[in-house]
Amino acid sequence: MSGTTVAVDPQLGSGLVQIPLEILIRITYFISTKDLGSVRLTCKALEQSLFNFFSHEFFRKKQFMVTSDSLQALIDISQHPSLSTFLKHVIITADRPSAAHWVADRNNEARARLELANADHLHLMATGGLRDMLAEAFAKLPNLETVDIRDFNAHSRNRDGRGTQWRSWGATTLAATTNAPVTSMPRMDHDPYSSQLFCAVTAALAAAQARPKSLEVLIRSSSWMTFGLHDTAFYFPPRIEASMASLLANLKSLHLTLALTHNARMRPFMLQKFLSLATNLTWLRLNFENTGVLEQEELFSWLALKDTQSPSAPFDMDPVQLSHLERLDLGSVEIKPGTLLGLVAKFTPTLTSLYLRRVSLFDPENRDRTTKTNPWERCLSALCRLRGLDLRVLDFSQITHSYDGFKGNVTFKTSDTASGVPSRDWRCCTNLVTLDKAIAQAVAAMVPEMPKAPDPDAMDEDNSEEEDEDDEEESDGEGEDDGEDDS
Repeated sequence: MSGTTVAVDPQLGSGLVQIPLEILIRITYFISTKDLGSVRLTCKALEQSLFNFFSHEFFRKKQFMVTSDSLQALIDISQHPSLSTFLKHVIITADRPSAAHWVADRNNEARARLELANADHLHLMATGGLRDMLAEAFAKLPNLETVDIRDFNAHSRNRDGRGTQWRSWGATTLAATTNAPVTSMPRMDHDPYSSQLFCAVTAALAAAQARPKSLEVLIRSSSWMTFGLHDTAFYFPPRIEASMASLLANLKSLHLTLALTHNARMRPFMLQKFLSLATNLTWLRLNFENTGVLEQEELFSWLALKDTQSPSAPFDMDPVQLSHLERLDLGSVEIKPGTLLGLVAKFTPTLTSLYLRRVSLFDPENRDRTTKTNPWERCLSALCRLRGLDLRVLDFSQITHSYDGFKGNVTFKTSDTASGVPSRDWRCCTNLVTLDKAIAQAVAAMVPEMPKAPDPDAMDEDNSEEEDEDDEEESDGEGEDDGEDDS
């Protein structure tokens, strides 16, 4: 019909909308979170074009803490028809409101909000609210793959400046409104908080019948106080054993930071039961934090038991299977060469990768030798002779050797090391050479520092090394919604 005018959607005529999606994504990749939010608010067409890109960056991996507001945000995301499908990695941090202290001003509004925040946190922990809210959210996340507990913020939010941290949802607002910092530092030696979080998270996953592939506890405590998991963290009552067994049997990856000395006054038999149910693991990482050599030895000796061997104690679990284990990581460990070899031999049929970080070989015979020897050389030579071992990667980082508590660093000579300074890291790969040749190259490059004979006057000195968790777990996309003022 002549003279008829056709209405044109002005949004579709926008120059930005006409830009090919891959170019639009490249342009918006370099702007701040706040500016990205402004672009998304420009028009519905742009919002629809950028939605998948935005959701992947900000909702694929997201971080929360134990406050009602933060946990409610997680529930809201789980109930969103689109965002719930993007969320694959949930992080629960050890962030807490600052501990309340006496103040002179009883009319201080910020202090009142801090008191409320602490009361809210106490209620969630004491009444089961944390478990209930997590279970409600976990039950509605269809693509949940990883749940981790950590005491740090990743410095990878580069959109807002190199080194910018991802924060727990609500942490920035809570700090601003209470005039008090939100931190994840332990409040006492052997602080049980991470163990309490672990109990609540695993119970919530079991109650929700969630089936993530990976469960991780990543601790980087920088103070003298310890924050790793106690043996009691792995207890679960008989009433939830069936659902817990189903949860653990589905895991492919389990990363734990253990602090067994304080609460594990006996052998770690609760951890033994927990590991016995994780029958399909392909990757096990065990990091230790202020755990005695005895507790480590007891755990590793039990892990190394063959099917035909009997446990050392009557309450120990039967030998663990882990017949699918492909990768084993040990961190901050002091271990005897024979124990390490027995552990590797146990998993020889399937093991392809062994990562040793801050591992110290304990060789008590060195105390009586006039000429000290390098226990790593003998241990690695024996490792090559293990029948059926098909390691493709053997990775060393900051390894040492010790006797009577005295440690000597092991470094590696490399042709490309700057200024001729030896490296503390070495990786043996079998891509181009056999395992025995790769290990021979590592041994040839080793430069073991031999500690001096023990000095009785130095027995009380602190010889511990700083223990920093590796940065392997940090990646982008674990932050806030750009509409939340904690971004």
